[in-house]
Amino acid sequence: MRLTIPQLLHHNVRHFAEKCAVTIDDHELSFQALARLVVEARNCFGPHVAPGDRVAIWMPNSFAWIASFLAIQELQGIAVPISTRLTAVEVSALIEDCGARVLAVLPKYRGRNYVDEAGSIDAQRASVIIEGPSDELKEDWRAHIRQQAVGANSPELPDGIFGIMYTSGTTSKPKGVMLTAESYIRTAQYAAFCQRLTPSTRFMSPAPFFHCSGSMHAITTSLVAGCTLHSMSSWDPERLLDLVEHHRADVSHGIFFRDVLSLGVEKVRTKLATLKLGYDHAGSQIMQLHDEIGISGISNLYGMTETSGMFTMWFPDDPLIKRVSANGRPQPGNEIRIVDAESGAPLSSDCLGEVQLRGPTITPGYFAQPEANRQAFTEDGWFRTGDLGSVSPDGELRYVARLKEIIRVGGENFAPAEVEEVLRSACQQQNLCVIGLPDDRLQEIPVAVIVQNGPVAWDEVLAGMRGRLAQFKVPRQVYVADALPTTPAGKVQRNVLANWIAEGKLTRVA
Repeated sequence: MRLTIPQLLHHNVRHFAEKCAVTIDDHELSFQALARLVVEARNCFGPHVAPGDRVAIWMPNSFAWIASFLAIQELQGIAVPISTRLTAVEVSALIEDCGARVLAVLPKYRGRNYVDEAGSIDAQRASVIIEGPSDELKEDWRAHIRQQAVGANSPELPDGIFGIMYTSGTTSKPKGVMLTAESYIRTAQYAAFCQRLTPSTRFMSPAPFFHCSGSMHAITTSLVAGCTLHSMSSWDPERLLDLVEHHRADVSHGIFFRDVLSLGVEKVRTKLATLKLGYDHAGSQIMQLHDEIGISGISNLYGMTETSGMFTMWFPDDPLIKRVSANGRPQPGNEIRIVDAESGAPLSSDCLGEVQLRGPTITPGYFAQPEANRQAFTEDGWFRTGDLGSVSPDGELRYVARLKEIIRVGGENFAPAEVEEVLRSACQQQNLCVIGLPDDRLQEIPVAVIVQNGPVAWDEVLAGMRGRLAQFKVPRQVYVADALPTTPAGKVQRNVLANWIAEGKLTRVA
């Protein structure tokens, strides 16, 4: 019999009933109270959800989100988390794609009325409206059905699927990644093991629950360990520092350290004094977090929705130089290989090529997209990530960049992250991006787009960069934007920036 995520909650109720299971902002819920909330949610959804039915969850981080997520699984339904950043039009397209019968929403969040928006999405769907704001503790589950649910004609799902999570493509429509409880729990168990989580751990993760990093690494991992999860209803770096200090959190995941560090090293070091271990895609800032902030166990990791979250991790006692420069080892049972991006031929250790993955935590595929599945998987079952990287003789992955992001200048290739790191240091600005623009002579030239906060002497900045980087890597042009366009997952849409420059929508400053 397969272990389910709700069973993890019931295990904790038996052993730690009155212990705090989760806090969101200023409110907390014990394991026992969370279990009661799941029962109420199950009773609410029950008349409208049959096994295999898709149920969309369109909510911010909240107790209601967790209860819905677990209740849907107990009913053998399929949870479909949806980003609160999406518009009703975008949500409608996802619901149509997955064939959801029920849409669960909170009434209002950050000035938006989700009841009205849910009512405009599709007259054929039911909307479960959860009464009460997300920052208010509601142990009584008060909800009503907006209208009767009707059947949907959708393809059958493979056995073992408990969720569909949509990835936010930067150039194409989102794809529904099918997820299994087995892969989620397996990944969560390895994450808890690597992070040395115990029931006494105070685990801080502001990651949105509608992302894999939130539903797997925050919710499922904390249930595996029986520890307390500290979360937030929305991202606010100042608020995060206060919560870490208040709860004395000692392990973290999903913190946008770039935003946090912009608040000042002294303040961050004081507020994060109890934080000793953290995992994130922090890149080059890991050394700063270690040396200046004092997070001794900080580490890089690697993963994506298609791998049920992190695919590689480090142990906190692995050498710091490895944790800074590479992304870890795969959990037992998972494999990595590097192949030539053009021919697909396997490459030897330390050679750069496309990262391909295989193992029990890989998605069975994209929902109802056979062509996307053919492109994503090789005939022998390897998943094509589209990432550039290498593997050491010891099996340690080093991620470099997305293959599509590589900038090609006069026969030389390089990853924009390398230039972005130097540029941030040189101009003391955090929110920026380096992209390649077409060039008749060189194929491409590097260009920087920055959300400028304060004056910058660009002539001096670029001159200083030439002493740290090869000439072909230094940006030829610099543009200022009010904000960088991102997908709902927070990925910068580099193609949109290129279009804005071509259309004259950005101001050139260098």
